[in-house]
Amino acid sequence: MAPRTTLSTTETSIDVLETIQQLDGAGVTEIADALDLATSTAHKHLVTLYEAGYLIKEGTTYHVGLKLLSLGEYARQRRPEHRRAAETVDVLTTETREEVDFVVEEHGRIVTVSESYHEQNRYGQIDARSAPTARARVGTYYHMHSTAAGKAILAALPEGRVSAIVDRWGLPANTENTITDRDRLSEELAVVRERGYAIDDEEFTDGLRSVGMAVTDPLRSPIGGFSVSGPAYRLDDATIEEEISTTLAAAIETFESDIEGLWPTA
Repeated sequence: MAPRTTLSTTETSIDVLETIQQLDGAGVTEIADALDLATSTAHKHLVTLYEAGYLIKEGTTYHVGLKLLSLGEYARQRRPEHRRAAETVDVLTTETREEVDFVVEEHGRIVTVSESYHEQNRYGQIDARSAPTARARVGTYYHMHSTAAGKAILAALPEGRVSAIVDRWGLPANTENTITDRDRLSEELAVVRERGYAIDDEEFTDGLRSVGMAVTDPLRSPIGGFSVSGPAYRLDDATIEEEISTTLAAAIETFESDIEGLWPTA
Protein backbone atom coordinates (compact mmCIF):
# COMPACT_ATOMS: atom_id res chain seq x y z
CA MET A 1 0.00 0.00 0.00
CA ALA A 2 1.33 3.40 -0.95
CA PRO A 3 2.12 5.70 2.00
CA ARG A 4 -0.44 8.40 2.75
CA THR A 5 0.73 11.78 1.51
CA THR A 6 -2.12 13.98 2.79
CA LEU A 7 -3.16 15.14 6.27
CA SER A 8 -6.52 13.78 7.37
CA THR A 9 -7.10 16.72 9.73
CA THR A 10 -6.66 19.19 6.88
CA GLU A 11 -8.97 17.13 4.67
CA THR A 12 -11.59 17.20 7.42
CA SER A 13 -11.34 20.98 7.80
CA ILE A 14 -11.83 21.38 4.06
CA ASP A 15 -14.83 19.03 4.23
CA VAL A 16 -16.25 21.18 7.04
CA LEU A 17 -15.93 24.35 4.97
CA GLU A 18 -17.52 22.78 1.89
CA THR A 19 -20.34 21.24 3.92
CA ILE A 20 -21.15 24.58 5.53
CA GLN A 21 -21.39 26.10 2.07
CA GLN A 22 -23.60 23.27 0.80
CA LEU A 23 -25.91 23.53 3.81
CA ASP A 24 -25.95 27.35 3.71
CA GLY A 25 -24.81 27.41 7.29
CA ALA A 26 -24.67 24.70 9.94
CA GLY A 27 -24.21 24.07 13.63
CA VAL A 28 -21.92 21.64 15.39
CA THR A 29 -24.42 18.77 15.41
CA GLU A 30 -25.30 19.22 11.74
CA ILE A 31 -21.62 19.12 10.74
CA ALA A 32 -20.97 16.10 12.95
CA ASP A 33 -23.90 14.24 11.42
CA ALA A 34 -23.11 15.23 7.83
CA LEU A 35 -19.46 14.17 8.07
CA ASP A 36 -19.88 11.30 10.53
CA LEU A 37 -17.66 12.97 13.11
CA ALA A 38 -17.73 13.01 16.86
CA THR A 39 -19.39 16.19 18.10
CA SER A 40 -16.21 17.17 19.94
CA THR A 41 -14.14 16.72 16.75
CA ALA A 42 -16.58 18.79 14.68
CA HIS A 43 -16.49 21.50 17.34
CA LYS A 44 -12.68 21.68 17.29
CA HIS A 45 -12.58 22.07 13.52
CA LEU A 46 -15.29 24.73 13.57
CA VAL A 47 -13.59 26.72 16.34
CA THR A 48 -10.21 26.50 14.59
CA LEU A 49 -11.67 27.79 11.30
CA TYR A 50 -13.62 30.47 13.16
CA GLU A 51 -10.58 31.72 15.08
CA ALA A 52 -8.58 31.81 11.83
CA GLY A 53 -11.27 34.00 10.25
CA TYR A 54 -12.56 31.53 7.68
CA LEU A 55 -15.92 31.12 9.39
CA ILE A 56 -18.30 33.55 11.05
CA LYS A 57 -20.96 32.68 13.57
CA GLU A 58 -24.58 33.81 13.70
CA GLY A 59 -26.07 32.52 16.92
CA THR A 60 -25.14 28.84 16.95
CA THR A 61 -24.84 28.63 13.16
CA TYR A 62 -21.51 28.83 11.36
CA HIS A 63 -21.23 30.41 7.90
CA VAL A 64 -18.37 30.81 5.43
CA GLY A 65 -16.56 34.06 6.14
CA LEU A 66 -15.44 36.76 3.74
CA LYS A 67 -11.79 35.97 4.34
CA LEU A 68 -12.24 33.30 1.68
CA LEU A 69 -13.39 36.02 -0.71
CA SER A 70 -10.05 37.75 -0.22
CA LEU A 71 -8.20 34.56 -1.14
CA GLY A 72 -10.49 33.87 -4.09
CA GLU A 73 -10.17 37.35 -5.51
CA TYR A 74 -6.40 37.10 -5.24
CA ALA A 75 -6.48 33.79 -7.13
CA ARG A 76 -8.73 35.29 -9.81
CA GLN A 77 -6.60 38.38 -10.36
CA ARG A 78 -3.16 36.81 -9.91
CA ARG A 79 -2.55 35.98 -13.56
CA PRO A 80 -2.48 38.93 -15.98
CA GLU A 81 -4.24 36.97 -18.73
CA HIS A 82 -7.19 36.45 -16.40
CA ARG A 83 -7.43 40.19 -15.83
CA ARG A 84 -7.31 40.76 -19.59
CA ALA A 85 -9.99 38.11 -20.09
CA ALA A 86 -12.46 40.15 -18.04
CA GLU A 87 -12.19 42.96 -20.59
CA THR A 88 -12.80 40.52 -23.45
CA VAL A 89 -15.85 39.15 -21.65
CA ASP A 90 -17.35 42.65 -21.46
CA VAL A 91 -16.63 43.34 -25.12
CA LEU A 92 -18.22 40.07 -26.21
CA THR A 93 -21.29 40.73 -24.08
CA THR A 94 -21.81 44.04 -25.84
CA GLU A 95 -21.26 42.54 -29.29
CA THR A 96 -23.39 39.42 -28.86
CA ARG A 97 -25.94 40.75 -26.36
CA GLU A 98 -25.74 37.39 -24.57
CA GLU A 99 -24.08 35.90 -21.50
CA VAL A 100 -20.31 35.52 -21.84
CA ASP A 101 -18.01 33.55 -19.55
CA PHE A 102 -14.29 32.96 -19.27
CA VAL A 103 -13.29 29.71 -17.56
CA VAL A 104 -10.07 27.91 -16.75
CA GLU A 105 -9.40 24.24 -16.06
CA GLU A 106 -8.23 23.27 -12.61
CA HIS A 107 -7.89 19.68 -11.41
CA GLY A 108 -10.05 18.34 -14.20
CA ARG A 109 -12.99 20.73 -13.93
CA ILE A 110 -13.56 24.25 -15.19
CA VAL A 111 -14.14 27.22 -12.91
CA THR A 112 -15.72 30.52 -13.92
CA VAL A 113 -13.21 33.35 -13.64
CA SER A 114 -15.20 36.15 -15.31
CA GLU A 115 -18.80 36.45 -16.47
CA SER A 116 -21.09 39.12 -17.84
CA TYR A 117 -24.77 39.35 -18.73
CA HIS A 118 -26.39 41.71 -21.17
CA GLU A 119 -29.06 43.72 -19.39
CA GLN A 120 -31.60 43.45 -22.20
CA ASN A 121 -31.12 39.76 -23.09
CA ARG A 122 -30.73 37.69 -19.97
CA TYR A 123 -31.84 34.14 -20.58
CA GLY A 124 -32.70 33.74 -16.91
CA GLN A 125 -35.76 35.93 -17.50
CA ILE A 126 -37.24 33.36 -19.87
CA ASP A 127 -38.13 30.93 -17.11
CA ALA A 128 -37.69 32.08 -13.54
CA ARG A 129 -37.60 28.47 -12.35
CA SER A 130 -34.38 27.78 -14.27
CA ALA A 131 -32.58 31.04 -13.56
CA PRO A 132 -30.81 30.02 -10.32
CA THR A 133 -29.26 26.91 -11.87
CA ALA A 134 -28.70 28.37 -15.32
CA ARG A 135 -26.79 31.44 -14.24
CA ALA A 136 -23.04 31.05 -13.98
CA ARG A 137 -21.28 32.46 -10.95
CA VAL A 138 -17.65 33.43 -10.58
CA GLY A 139 -15.87 30.68 -8.66
CA THR A 140 -18.34 27.95 -9.59
CA TYR A 141 -16.90 24.64 -10.80
CA TYR A 142 -18.43 22.62 -13.64
CA HIS A 143 -17.79 19.26 -15.28
CA MET A 144 -16.06 19.90 -18.57
CA HIS A 145 -18.00 17.50 -20.80
CA SER A 146 -21.36 19.27 -20.37
CA THR A 147 -20.31 22.83 -21.23
CA ALA A 148 -19.18 24.45 -24.47
CA ALA A 149 -16.02 26.02 -23.07
CA GLY A 150 -15.22 22.82 -21.21
CA LYS A 151 -15.51 20.71 -24.35
CA ALA A 152 -13.40 23.22 -26.28
CA ILE A 153 -10.64 22.93 -23.68
CA LEU A 154 -10.91 19.13 -23.64
CA ALA A 155 -10.49 19.13 -27.43
CA ALA A 156 -7.22 21.05 -27.02
CA LEU A 157 -5.79 18.70 -24.39
CA PRO A 158 -3.76 15.53 -25.03
CA GLU A 159 -5.82 12.35 -25.20
CA GLY A 160 -4.21 10.98 -22.05
CA ARG A 161 -5.18 14.05 -20.08
CA VAL A 162 -8.77 13.83 -21.30
CA SER A 163 -8.89 10.17 -20.25
CA ALA A 164 -7.55 11.04 -16.80
CA ILE A 165 -10.18 13.74 -16.34
CA VAL A 166 -13.00 11.36 -17.27
CA ASP A 167 -11.53 8.70 -14.96
CA ARG A 168 -11.61 11.12 -12.05
CA TRP A 169 -14.92 12.92 -12.58
CA GLY A 170 -16.92 10.59 -14.80
CA LEU A 171 -19.54 11.85 -17.27
CA PRO A 172 -22.55 12.75 -15.10
CA ALA A 173 -25.75 13.83 -16.85
CA ASN A 174 -27.21 17.30 -16.30
CA THR A 175 -29.94 16.89 -18.91
CA GLU A 176 -31.12 14.27 -21.37
CA ASN A 177 -28.72 15.79 -23.93
CA THR A 178 -25.55 15.47 -21.84
CA ILE A 179 -22.90 13.19 -23.31
CA THR A 180 -22.39 10.29 -20.89
CA ASP A 181 -20.46 7.83 -23.09
CA ARG A 182 -16.67 7.95 -23.58
CA ASP A 183 -16.80 7.00 -27.26
CA ARG A 184 -19.46 9.59 -27.92
CA LEU A 185 -17.35 12.22 -26.16
CA SER A 186 -14.32 11.30 -28.28
CA GLU A 187 -16.41 11.71 -31.42
CA GLU A 188 -17.67 15.07 -30.19
CA LEU A 189 -14.17 16.34 -29.43
CA ALA A 190 -13.05 15.33 -32.94
CA VAL A 191 -15.87 17.45 -34.35
CA VAL A 192 -14.82 20.36 -32.13
CA ARG A 193 -11.24 20.19 -33.42
CA GLU A 194 -12.44 20.11 -37.02
CA ARG A 195 -15.02 22.85 -36.62
CA GLY A 196 -12.98 25.09 -34.34
CA TYR A 197 -15.61 25.59 -31.66
CA ALA A 198 -17.78 23.54 -29.29
CA ILE A 199 -21.53 23.68 -28.80
CA ASP A 200 -23.41 22.93 -25.61
CA ASP A 201 -26.76 21.91 -27.08
CA GLU A 202 -28.88 22.04 -23.92
CA GLU A 203 -26.40 19.66 -22.31
CA PHE A 204 -25.86 21.66 -19.14
CA THR A 205 -29.26 23.31 -18.78
CA ASP A 206 -32.51 22.65 -20.58
CA GLY A 207 -33.32 25.49 -22.96
CA LEU A 208 -29.77 26.90 -22.99
CA ARG A 209 -27.25 26.65 -25.82
CA SER A 210 -23.64 27.83 -25.70
CA VAL A 211 -20.72 28.25 -28.06
CA GLY A 212 -17.21 27.83 -26.67
CA MET A 213 -13.64 28.21 -27.90
CA ALA A 214 -10.37 27.49 -26.15
CA VAL A 215 -7.66 30.08 -25.61
CA THR A 216 -4.10 28.86 -26.01
CA ASP A 217 -0.62 30.08 -25.18
CA PRO A 218 2.15 30.38 -27.83
CA LEU A 219 2.84 26.63 -27.45
CA ARG A 220 -0.84 25.91 -28.22
CA SER A 221 -1.58 24.69 -24.71
CA PRO A 222 -5.03 25.73 -23.47
CA ILE A 223 -5.07 28.37 -20.75
CA GLY A 224 -8.84 28.81 -20.64
CA GLY A 225 -11.92 29.22 -22.75
CA PHE A 226 -14.62 31.73 -23.63
CA SER A 227 -18.26 30.88 -24.16
CA VAL A 228 -21.35 32.73 -25.34
CA SER A 229 -24.65 31.43 -24.00
CA GLY A 230 -28.31 32.13 -24.63
CA PRO A 231 -31.72 30.52 -25.00
CA ALA A 232 -32.00 27.84 -27.66
CA TYR A 233 -34.52 29.84 -29.68
CA ARG A 234 -32.04 32.72 -30.05
CA LEU A 235 -28.91 30.65 -30.53
CA ASP A 236 -30.14 28.54 -33.42
CA ASP A 237 -27.70 26.79 -35.76
CA ALA A 238 -27.61 29.64 -38.28
CA THR A 239 -26.95 32.27 -35.60
CA ILE A 240 -24.19 30.18 -34.07
CA GLU A 241 -22.47 29.47 -37.39
CA GLU A 242 -22.88 32.86 -39.04
CA GLU A 243 -22.66 35.26 -36.11
CA ILE A 244 -21.65 33.95 -32.69
CA SER A 245 -18.75 31.71 -33.72
CA THR A 246 -17.31 34.42 -35.97
CA THR A 247 -17.53 37.10 -33.29
CA LEU A 248 -16.05 34.76 -30.69
CA ALA A 249 -13.16 33.73 -32.95
CA ALA A 250 -12.27 37.35 -33.68
CA ALA A 251 -12.29 38.26 -29.99
CA ILE A 252 -10.10 35.29 -29.11
CA GLU A 253 -7.64 36.12 -31.88
CA THR A 254 -7.29 39.64 -30.45
CA PHE A 255 -7.03 38.30 -26.91
CA GLU A 256 -4.30 35.80 -27.78
CA SER A 257 -2.39 38.51 -29.64
CA ASP A 258 -2.66 40.85 -26.63
CA ILE A 259 -1.34 38.28 -24.16
CA GLU A 260 1.37 36.80 -26.39
CA GLY A 261 4.06 38.89 -24.72
CA LEU A 262 3.27 37.41 -21.31
CA TRP A 263 5.26 34.27 -22.10
CA PRO A 264 9.03 34.06 -22.66
CA THR A 265 10.04 33.67 -26.29
CA ALA A 266 13.07 31.50 -25.61
